[in-house]
Amino acid sequence: MRMKEVTQNRKKPITAPQLVKIIVFLVVTALIFQFLTLLYDRPKSYRLYDYENLPENTVDAVVIGASTVYRYYDSMEAWEKYGISSYAYGIAGAVGENTIFSLKDLLKHQSPKVALIEVRGFLGSRSMNGMTTNMYRYIKNYANPFKRWEILNHYNKMTGIRFSSDQLSYYLTLIMNHENYWRLFDSSNWKRVIKGGKRDFSAVDASQFMGYAIGDRVVPQSAIPYDEHYQTKLAQGGENALRELLSYCRKIGQEVILVASPYAYTQDDMGELNAVTAIAQEYNVPFLNANKDQEKLGIDSSTDYYDAHHTNLLGAVKYTDYLLDYLTQHYQFTDHRGDEAYVVWEQEDAQYRPAKEAALASLDTQIQAAAAGQETGEEAAGTSASDEINSGNQTVTSAEGNLSDDEED
Repeated sequence: MRMKEVTQNRKKPITAPQLVKIIVFLVVTALIFQFLTLLYDRPKSYRLYDYENLPENTVDAVVIGASTVYRYYDSMEAWEKYGISSYAYGIAGAVGENTIFSLKDLLKHQSPKVALIEVRGFLGSRSMNGMTTNMYRYIKNYANPFKRWEILNHYNKMTGIRFSSDQLSYYLTLIMNHENYWRLFDSSNWKRVIKGGKRDFSAVDASQFMGYAIGDRVVPQSAIPYDEHYQTKLAQGGENALRELLSYCRKIGQEVILVASPYAYTQDDMGELNAVTAIAQEYNVPFLNANKDQEKLGIDSSTDYYDAHHTNLLGAVKYTDYLLDYLTQHYQFTDHRGDEAYVVWEQEDAQYRPAKEAALASLDTQIQAAAAGQETGEEAAGTSASDEINSGNQTVTSAEGNLSDDEED
C-alpha cells in the first residue's frame, strides 16, 4: 500500500512536447522583453555608435571625453584643412573613470595614431549621489548587463565609494526606462527598432558631424587669470582613473595626449588642472591645457562661449586649430581627401558646410544684437557693458543643434 502511494506521488517526467512548449514560451518571453527594451530605450548615442559604422581602422585621431569633447573638437575642420580622419568621441555623462572603457571599445574597431584624452572628467569631487545621473546616462549605452556591472564596479574600485550598483534598474534597461511607455505609440520609434537602431550616414543629423555637435548660442563669460603655480590634488577616483589609463596606454603602446578644453574655470579647477600637469610630466605624456593658453588660442570670452562649460562654433574652431597645430607638428598624417575608403568623411563634410554657415550667421546675429543692446544701454542709462551684453543675449533666440536625447554635462 505504501509503495503504491509513493509511486502515485512521484512527478511524471516532462515529455518532449511539454519541453518544447516551455522552451518556446521562454524564447517568446525573452524576445518580447528584448523588443520592449529596445522600444522603451532612447536611440543609442550617435557618438558611441557612429564609429562602429565607420570602416575599420580609418580613424587617425580620436578625442575622448564627454560634452567637453563633442562641443569642442570639430572633426570636420580637421578634415577640411588637412584631410585628417578624426573623431570626437564624447558621451554625455562620461566621467574620468569611464574613459578607459570608451578607449577600449573604440580600439576594437579603430587603430588611431593618437588618442587625445579630455581631462576635465577627472576633475572634481566624487560621491554616490552626485554621480547617479551621470552613471545612468553612460551605462545605458551598453546593452550587456555584465558590462554595466563591470563599469559600476570599476567606479567603486577607483573612488573607494560604494556605488549603489545593486539596483536592478542599472542592469535592465526596460526597468531603467519604464517611464518611456509613450514610445510604444511612436511609429518612428518602431521603425528605428526594426532597422536595428543604428544611424544611416546618408541621413546625417545637421548638428552632428563625426561626433561634433555645433553650438550656435552666445553667452559671454569671464575667467580668472591662470596661475600655473597654484596646485591642489585630484580626488581619489579621478587620480586613480587617470593613472590607470596612462599605464594602460603605455602597456599597449597607444600614443596619448592629455588635453583640457577652455571654459570659465574656477580656482579649484585651476588647482586640479595643474595637478594633471604634474601627473602628465610623471608619465612623460604631453598635456595641452587650453585654459593656460586661452590668449594663444585667441578665445574671446564675450563671443566664443555656448555656456560656462562649453564653446560655441567660434570657440570650437579656435580650440580645434590649437590641437591641430600640435598634431600636425608632431605626427605624420595622410591626407585622405579624395580617397574612396574615406567617403563617409566627404559625405559628412557636405552636410557640415551649410550647417556651419547657418550657425555662423546665427552667431553673428546674436553678437550684433548684443553689441547694439550695449550701445543703446550705454547711451540711455550708462549701464555696464557686461550687463547689457547679458541682457541682449536673453532676447536672442538660439537655433541650438538638436542633441537627440543626450543631455549636456
